Amino acid sequence: MTRARAGYASGVPRRRALLAYVPAAVAYARLRHKFGAPRPLSMLVTAAAPAAVRAALPRGRPRAAAVWAAQMWAYKVNFEIPYDRPEKLHRRLHVDEPLRADTFIGRGVPPSQRLQRRLRRPPELTALDRAISGLYYTWEAMPHVVLASILLRRPERFAAAAGRLGATFDLTLLGYWAFPSAPPWWASEREGRMDREVRRVTFEVAADLRGKTRPRVDHNSGSNPWAAMPSDHFASAVMSARLLGYLGPPAAVLGAAYALALGATLVYAGEHYVIDLLAGLALAGAVEATARAFGA
Repeated sequence: MTRARAGYASGVPRRRALLAYVPAAVAYARLRHKFGAPRPLSMLVTAAAPAAVRAALPRGRPRAAAVWAAQMWAYKVNFEIPYDRPEKLHRRLHVDEPLRADTFIGRGVPPSQRLQRRLRRPPELTALDRAISGLYYTWEAMPHVVLASILLRRPERFAAAAGRLGATFDLTLLGYWAFPSAPPWWASEREGRMDREVRRVTFEVAADLRGKTRPRVDHNSGSNPWAAMPSDHFASAVMSARLLGYLGPPAAVLGAAYALALGATLVYAGEHYVIDLLAGLALAGAVEATARAFGA
């Protein structure tokens, strides 16, 4: 047996143990509510999964894709964890601060309210409502499509790209823990702000497409409805546009156009305030500046 093969064989038990950690962490995350797991422990257990995958698999594109998948799973769980104790989180919920900022930006009327007042015709769902909802849901795949394209076409830039995008996602969690804030639709529908004019357009369209009764007062709040500041949607879209520059100027321009369109969609649909988008933009810019400063 060659020395390389012997080294690999000796490491097999360790690799298997590391891979076994991943389904154990997934099971823990799913059951954490049942046994009242401490939130800091839940964060640590899930955050270790990407490192376990990286240490368990050999170098190559499959490992890169697997580590990214584990990273995004860990992000999703940590996105939800602050809402594990909604009654406790609600005591720190900021409803009026972001609304006041957007009222200033909108010169007396928050942009979400101004746009819906001018362009919507409730209870009718217009072609615009359906189009912006379609664009909104494309975000679920967009950052991952960008990274997959870089992995296939520019694999030497994948680590830098994944590091930037992963940091952008992860740093939004600091805001969700430290500054839980209500998005426009929640402030309007649940708290009575903005004369209850701002609706969660994307959920109304989704309910209509499924043939269900459209929500009138109480939309599905989701896994963490108070994770709004900064906008992970916009921050990741801005960073993805930057990363598309690795594939050439046309791709970068397309990415920038997508980010701008998504930003307008988020405000119109009541998903985010403009101030949330500005915070996401600043976050993406800070990640990029830091990466360049360290030569990454």
